[in-house]
Amino acid sequence: MRRRQEHRPHHESPHEQRLREIVDEVVPDGPQKPAYLQFARELVTSMHRAPDPDFSRRTKRIVGKWFRRGMSGHALWRIGEALIGFLFSAGK
Repeated sequence: MRRRQEHRPHHESPHEQRLREIVDEVVPDGPQKPAYLQFARELVTSMHRAPDPDFSRRTKRIVGKWFRRGMSGHALWRIGEALIGFLFSAGK
């Protein structure tokens, strides 16, 4: 199985860049950092389907899944909190 390289391509979208910045602010460099980035991607996808920060069962399942995989609840919380600010405060 091929692993994705962790370098940042020049054509990376501003949305993906912001996700990386959020994860970089919360998670120290280490082997789990790519997993936290994947969590952020999944979480933001589930949040796009919510009308406001009204979280669906899908969103809650995503958080639970990553928590059961051994991710820090505190880090998941901080990433989620930053994503809420990123997604929902821009239009208000």
